[in-house]
This record gives sequence, structure tokens and C-alpha cells, in this order.
Amino acid sequence: MQPYNSELFLTTSEVADLFDVHPSTVKRWSDTEGLEVDKTEGGHRRIYLRNALTFAEERGIETFLAPFAPFESHVWLAVRDAKDHHDFKRARSLAMGWLLRGYPRRVTALFHQLVIRPELPLELVCDRAIQPFMAEIGTAWREGRLRIGEEHMASQAVLEALIRLSPRQALEDPDEERGGSTRPPVAVVGAAEGDQHQIGSMCIRVLLEREGWQVLYPGANTPAEEFAALQRTRRADLICVSVSPPATEAHIRRAFDVLREFYRAGTPYHLVFGGSEIGEIPELAGPSPFQSVEVFRSAVAFIDWVRNHGQEMESEAWAETA
Repeated sequence: MQPYNSELFLTTSEVADLFDVHPSTVKRWSDTEGLEVDKTEGGHRRIYLRNALTFAEERGIETFLAPFAPFESHVWLAVRDAKDHHDFKRARSLAMGWLLRGYPRRVTALFHQLVIRPELPLELVCDRAIQPFMAEIGTAWREGRLRIGEEHMASQAVLEALIRLSPRQALEDPDEERGGSTRPPVAVVGAAEGDQHQIGSMCIRVLLEREGWQVLYPGANTPAEEFAALQRTRRADLICVSVSPPATEAHIRRAFDVLREFYRAGTPYHLVFGGSEIGEIPELAGPSPFQSVEVFRSAVAFIDWVRNHGQEMESEAWAETA
């Protein structure tokens, strides 16, 4: 991996985005403040990234690229591909390279940059960047190209990026937050029993929190009985069970059967199973006591469903405490 592309140039708008200023400010700096520029035959300004970063360092301007030295150009291109084309291949390749070279903090910083971008819906980043990256990590581990410690470091790096994004502003008691008369909808989110991975469930947790939900998060390897107990204790409106390999369809069927056994009509809820590699589960179809049973293979599909039904579930939650 070459540390820097010295020939990479940016437009004034791109430099403005990098510096978090208006494009006219960049033009003024190039005219009067010594920001080096080249011009095309048509008279358009082009600024080499190396010159922009030197100018920023001299003026004390912070940029999101600073923590990635000397790979600023790689990160710029990765973020640009993601923003402009929803293409995360370069970002995933960069993250894998850093992981193999022992730089997990750079992996965290890169994914953090992706998940905080307002141009990139978080659910899209989860589906097209985080999930495929973790799938690549799993494949590399099974093929012997990664040690188990490196696989764990990759998971932790992504988790840290997501944890930074979690608003965590809701009080522990959802009734207290709204003065005891109303409350936000509540969800229990975790990974199925036997599933030691929690990247998928963490994505769902953060997505729901950003939608205003109160989330109870028991994490990885959660027995179905614990999902049921948390749901009853906090009168949760939704249970989300994440499943990833090597957890199997049998794990889902068992969770469904246990939750059905523990279901109480006085505390109704919707049940969701999710995972990119989850298969068709005909055993979950047909009559059940739950308000609904849903299976999602992508974060985009899940959050669309939540937004379409969220107002209904929020109204049900508020009615309970009215």
C-alpha cells in the first residue's frame, strides 16, 4: 500500500468540504492567502491534496484526514467513493490492509468517518460497508489468512466506531423521560444464543436509538428467555434477534419457540429476526401470538419497516402509560 498519492488534486468545493468552509473562502485564500492552486485550460482551480493539507497545518485548520497520515489520499478517495457512488470497496480494502498491518485504530477511525457522514444513511453503511467487511474478515479467518486475535480486533474496531455514534441520551427509565405520562417505544436488541458476534445487533441498536427508541441491549449470545424477561420487565414494544454464522436456522426456531412460550398478551410486542445470511424460515410463518413476526436481511429493509410502523408502535407505547 503506497502511503500517499502526491498527484491527487481537489476542486475548490472539495477543499471547502475538507476545511468545512464556504467555497468562496477557498477561492479567497488561493487569491490572497497563499493557498497554491493550478488552473485547467478552462480556468477552473485545482488544488493538490498535499498543498491543501500543508495549508491546513500551517493555519491550524483541523481536517478529518489528519489522523490518517500518511494515508490521507487513500482515505479521501475512499470517502469520496462512498459519498458520491455509495461504493465502499476502497474503504473495505483500506480497512483490511490496516488490520493486517496491525493498525486497528485506523480501522475504527475510518468506519467512524463513514457512519457520521450526513450524506450516507447509517443503514446503508451497515449493509454495504460494515457487513461485507466483517464477512471478508470471517472468510480470511477460515482460510487461515487471519489469526483469531486479528478477527477479534476487527470486530472491536467496528464496534468502537458504532458505540461512538450511539446517542445514549435517553434516560434508563423510559417513563421518567416524559414525566410519567408518555414514553418512547422500547426495544430489546441482541444476538441470538450461540451467536458470539454482535456487530449486526449493534447496528440495529444505534439505528433505533437514532430514531428515538429506548433500547435495552444485552449484547451477544443472549438466551431467548432473557429477551422475554427484559421485554416483560420494561414492557418493550419490539424484540430484535440478530443471527450470524455459525448460528443456524435451528437457533432461530428455538428462539421463536421459547419466546412464543413466554409471550404474554398483556405485554404485546413485535418480533424481528435479522441477518444478512438468514434463510427462508417457513416454520415462523402462520398464526402466532406476536403482533407480527418479521425477518430482515438488511438494515435498510429493517429501518424502512420501523419508519413505516414506528408511529403506530409509539402510539401504542404512549397509550399504555396515558
